[in-house]
Amino acid sequence: MVIDQRSERNIKTLNPKVQPLARALIETATAQGINVKVIASLRTYDEQNALYAQGRTKPGRIVTKAKGGQSNHNFGTAFDVGIFSADSQKYFGESPDYAKVGVIGESLGLEWGGRWKFVDEPHFQFNQGRSLAQLRTAYEQTGDALA
Repeated sequence: MVIDQRSERNIKTLNPKVQPLARALIETATAQGINVKVIASLRTYDEQNALYAQGRTKPGRIVTKAKGGQSNHNFGTAFDVGIFSADSQKYFGESPDYAKVGVIGESLGLEWGGRWKFVDEPHFQFNQGRSLAQLRTAYEQTGDALA
């Protein structure tokens, strides 16, 4: 199966241990008739801070509770997906398919944001049971949060 260019570009920014999980998520969802794409992955601290400002000091709704350095996205261990129409022309911000993709992700060993108190259905992360502080320290010291 060929993964779309946007997803592959995003997947390549992820930690090498997370990349095959993201690809398997797409492949499994596709086999179940769900058109899912990886729409966000690694973020700089500045990019994360800009998202954090949304709905607080900048217009828009709040989309994250994490500042720069406080998100798994900052360490290449998290990605967000989007559900699209079969022809990929329409993005669905809300869809019952997110729950189906969530179950797929969990079966692969990913943590799914759809289970959180602050529900984030498009979000998946893989941290091998490490705390955010442990991921941050490893990433800042070695460049690999999962080393």
